[in-house]
Amino acid sequence: MEHSNAPHILVLPFPAEGHIKPMFNLAKLLSLKGHKITFVNTHHNHNRLIQFTDLPSFYTQFPGFHFASITDGVADNLPQNEFEHMISPTSRSEVAGEFRGLLSRLVVEKPRQWDPPPSCVIIADGLMSTVSMDVAKEFGVPLIAFRTYSATATWVSIHVSKIVQEGVMDLQNPEDMDKVLRSIPGLENLLRECDLPSILKLKPGSLYIDFYIK
Repeated sequence: MEHSNAPHILVLPFPAEGHIKPMFNLAKLLSLKGHKITFVNTHHNHNRLIQFTDLPSFYTQFPGFHFASITDGVADNLPQNEFEHMISPTSRSEVAGEFRGLLSRLVVEKPRQWDPPPSCVIIADGLMSTVSMDVAKEFGVPLIAFRTYSATATWVSIHVSKIVQEGVMDLQNPEDMDKVLRSIPGLENLLRECDLPSILKLKPGSLYIDFYIK
């Protein structure tokens, strides 16, 4: 497939190493299939990735691959890799604004170096779909929310609100982590409390829990 006629796909990972790596691997596989890729990282992670990548060799293997970067919305005087800062409403609002600007440049202004524009699809990390969904709809670009972890973990995450509401996690007795769970459909009696995401060990109403549920 010629890259000039190939679908253009934007890949938007959540700015954490455990999310960037699988999204980067997916992007490279799609590139090998002939798709044009724009991999959108935060400035901080973009610089780190470029620093440790042999770009001439990389572009030889993946000629239709481009890198782009946007802000992570975290103030310069704060750690750039702390989850709490990255998921704050202020940070996510800034990320959404910058992503909109990037997509506008690619779809509306259509610079030659990005031809064709990403009219095919945006593959967004599931945790980034909330900041990219409205933008994708605005520009008429289909969006796929891609989870970077296993199907079982995804199924558990879908039921986080139910787990929290039912008070499954015994925050008063965290030592009893071998308690068998029966509230997740299809996984009854297969999981213990210690198998659940660590996020569920936090108190309901915390920023982490609210973000995870949304």
